[in-house]
Amino acid sequence: MEMASQRRQAVFRFILITFGLPLVLLIMCQADLAASSSSMDVSLHFSKISSSEDIDSENRVNLSVYYESLCPYCANFIVNHLVNIFHTDLLNIVNLRLVPWGNTQIRSNDSWICQHGVDECELDVTEACAINAWPRVEAHFKFIYCVERLHLMNRHAEWPSCYAANGLDPQPIEDCYNNGLGYQLEKAYADETATLNPQHRFVPWVVVDNFPLQEDFENFIGYICKAYRGDNIPNACKSTSFEINSFAVATWTPQVCARLDVIDRGRRQQRYKFNQHFDNGRNAEIFYIP
Repeated sequence: MEMASQRRQAVFRFILITFGLPLVLLIMCQADLAASSSSMDVSLHFSKISSSEDIDSENRVNLSVYYESLCPYCANFIVNHLVNIFHTDLLNIVNLRLVPWGNTQIRSNDSWICQHGVDECELDVTEACAINAWPRVEAHFKFIYCVERLHLMNRHAEWPSCYAANGLDPQPIEDCYNNGLGYQLEKAYADETATLNPQHRFVPWVVVDNFPLQEDFENFIGYICKAYRGDNIPNACKSTSFEINSFAVATWTPQVCARLDVIDRGRRQQRYKFNQHFDNGRNAEIFYIP
């Protein structure tokens, strides 16, 4: 019996050494590859990004996107639709502006009402700082795309990884956030959003050459091609025929984040402190409706 037990133990050790160790190593390698893939997937799509060369600057079409950082439908539009500008030659005829304010509201005491909580207020400021720090649209769009893609993956808390993923220096953003510049940038975006005519009813709110696309915002490429008056027609406008609705009314109802003033005010508001001092020496207070 003792010899049989020893033989079984010897066989077990042989199997463990022969098969177990390679299996463990294989699992570890797969885990490393998965981690590497996870860190890359937020910027992988930019390997073929086009360049906004100074072509026909007089006839460029102005495209403005009013959004908020944690609206899932804004994130979906940026990641799955707006990004197509960078995968084609459309960027050569477009002046793209991102305005990260959306449905946020400022009260008389400088308190903010953010639709998706304190994280959204902080990320709106961060993305405003990114636009200011890296004014070239290819640079700040890479960063914002990365943040919004993480949000779609329910990983927006990992947004600082977008610096390394895109080879960007975080210091300008940290300085902008900490010295109050980000707050001032957001105030300017708030003023701009408030003067939209007609007023925005939801986000994403997309405007092409001062024409609001309203519910037809996902058809923005068609409006860009229609608005362009230059001779350097992009291939993206030649390859597809676009149907333009002159009233910008979609044939279906898109998913959007409606303005806060159309949300039931009867729900209890929760109050947060924006853990940040600004130039006025006070803490901005953030409110949101859960």
